[in-house]
Amino acid sequence: MMVKLRLEGRFVVVVGSSAEAIRRANSFGALGAKVLLVGTPDEGWSVLGSELCSPGLAYRYARRPRRRDLAKAMLVVATDRDLGINTWLSARAKRYGFLLNTLDVPEYCDYFHVAIRHPHPDIELGVSTDGRSPAFASSLATRLATSVTAEDCSTYEVLRDIRRQLRHDGRSLGVVDWVQLERETRLHHA
Repeated sequence: MMVKLRLEGRFVVVVGSSAEAIRRANSFGALGAKVLLVGTPDEGWSVLGSELCSPGLAYRYARRPRRRDLAKAMLVVATDRDLGINTWLSARAKRYGFLLNTLDVPEYCDYFHVAIRHPHPDIELGVSTDGRSPAFASSLATRLATSVTAEDCSTYEVLRDIRRQLRHDGRSLGVVDWVQLERETRLHHA
């Protein structure tokens, strides 16, 4: 089962010093999350810290996050593939109740990142391999997204507008045979 989380205003901790950590932090920030990036200081860290470009992002030099940060986190992502920190975070996830993702260590993960593509502004396609092959998930998501046609998008828009009107009129959405309505819409617009 895939779910989409609303992260606006939620606290997310990203642990790592790599370009991957920066990318993840910026992605969460773009979704409106309040993000703390915790990375071990190294020569490249000051450069990586300057690459944080989303609002609501902060970063700190540390070997690992503070417990008080973990206590308020909804999600934590460990990006450096460090078994010691992954094990430490896994134990803290159980204690503090945040969802944990450790790249390439599925046994510690409470959730997995999904390869997302947007063939239309309102349509998201997601592919997951439960962390076992993210590159394949990305490739497959791209191929699936390119198979979405202009007809698919216009059919979606018609169905979306019908649904909005029914809701506006206070009518039940459950009485509509949406599959049949989609067929009729495609025939009408063909």
